[in-house]
Amino acid sequence: MSSLMRFEVLAPDKYVLKSDAISYVEAVTLWGGVGILPRHAPLIAALKEAPLKYRDAEGIAHFLCIQGGFMEVKDNKVVVMTEAAETADEIDVDRAEASALRARERLANPDDEVDMDRVMGSLRRSEARLKTVRLAAESR
Repeated sequence: MSSLMRFEVLAPDKYVLKSDAISYVEAVTLWGGVGILPRHAPLIAALKEAPLKYRDAEGIAHFLCIQGGFMEVKDNKVVVMTEAAETADEIDVDRAEASALRARERLANPDDEVDMDRVMGSLRRSEARLKTVRLAAESR
């Protein structure tokens, strides 16, 4: 039996990641965190905007920031379908911090002209990006 599994991350316009040599996947679902090892039971879960961690065949941790989506686990394969995904290296930290600050300011000073759902979404995305960068830095 293999101690590895297939892992795919798909965005609407591309395959973000495709590998046959992944030993672990960790994602944040709407109900909490879930860790997936090879030969995991079948599962379908909705995902939050959050870091997604995976380990390669050597056990080295890698991180993606995903913008929600769905995950299917079946037949020793994990497929994540997301609106967008970025590696920690692709994230512009200054931009994410500025976006989070703007969103917090708008939440602290509500305005009838501002769509609060959009502001909350922007804050969640920015916080997920910043957490992804932090986790990646801590794992090195």
